[in-house]
Amino acid sequence: MNRNILVLLVVRVIANFADSFYFLASVWYVKETTDASAWIGVTTFAAMIPVAFQVLYGPLIDRYSKKNLLLVSMAVQAMVLIILASLYAVGELTVGIVIAGLFLATLASELSYPTEYALVPKLVREADLQRVNAWFTFTHHSLDLLCNAIAGFLLTIIGIGLMFTSNAVLYLFLFAVIGFFLRISETVTRESDDVTYMTDLKIGFRYVWKLGTFRTLIVAFTCLNFMVSISLGVLPILATTENMYGLWLAAISVGTLLGSGLSTRYGGRSLRWTFVLATGIGGFAWCVSAIWLNRNVGVTLISFGIVWIAIGMMGIQFQTLLQRQIQSEYLGRTLTVVYALQGMLAPFGYLFGGMFADWINPNLLYLIGALTLLVSSVYFKKSSFLTSHAALRDQAG
Repeated sequence: MNRNILVLLVVRVIANFADSFYFLASVWYVKETTDASAWIGVTTFAAMIPVAFQVLYGPLIDRYSKKNLLLVSMAVQAMVLIILASLYAVGELTVGIVIAGLFLATLASELSYPTEYALVPKLVREADLQRVNAWFTFTHHSLDLLCNAIAGFLLTIIGIGLMFTSNAVLYLFLFAVIGFFLRISETVTRESDDVTYMTDLKIGFRYVWKLGTFRTLIVAFTCLNFMVSISLGVLPILATTENMYGLWLAAISVGTLLGSGLSTRYGGRSLRWTFVLATGIGGFAWCVSAIWLNRNVGVTLISFGIVWIAIGMMGIQFQTLLQRQIQSEYLGRTLTVVYALQGMLAPFGYLFGGMFADWINPNLLYLIGALTLLVSSVYFKKSSFLTSHAALRDQAG
């Protein structure tokens, strides 16, 4: 935990806190204004679709100063939220502007994630990668937990306008923290001065294509994200109040928090069986949550939290696997391609979840996530990449 890692950790913690607040405020503004499931789906779609644009950031991350890119990310988010807060104060804020602002702010936010992940391997030893990744996830989800648990209450007390204003202040603060306290000597290397942006972009795609069986595993995670997102898209519909929606988000944060904590302790175990058990246990817990959905809120949320313990642990393992499998000189371009592949279908899952809820019982849409995890458990058990990875690990041992 050197100084630069601590600065990045503080930035990620506060940024995730702010992200959760303005996302919740935007979704609830749209819900109260329109009271339509389809518009809720469109709002969550606008917040998720920028993940697909991460692929465009890859060449920029490998070409330019990562510190400057982080500064741009924070500045854009601050400006968007200042505009939303100002329009709300004068009574000119509309649903369309909220959705557009949420899209732009999230688009800027998505620049910071791969930039930070590309920086981390340069700041720590490879042996410490998994532990540092776990601490990043553990710490920012612990703050997400506090945020999500009280978000509905704060919305009731301080209102949407002040929520937007406070977030703008937070991003201005982060801009200052990065500018004054992040001290890194960056040497950006490229294959040739004649290499263009589009060439860099193609190199990222080609590198992923050459990953072989690992590429198949990435596609499997992409499909998993899409199907689970359909179920997550109905959460604002299943929630009857702001507080209830905050509790759903808190359950996700608690689970991910515990899962990332467990990964620091059991991260050295078999990667294959981690994925198999995580999806199997998660799928079973999701089924229990679905059964008690309209009977007992406590059992439903606890079971749903267990799902995210499994997913959180699996996520840390996959993140570390990516950083170890990808050569450092291609890390920025390749990570953004992978994140785009993983996230490009997820926004459509949220959109479909909100729109289909007008014709299909939301309880049935909620159950899709459980079935997806159970099917994924079978796939991971038979995955050729995970099987070969386990064999290599046994030989090394």
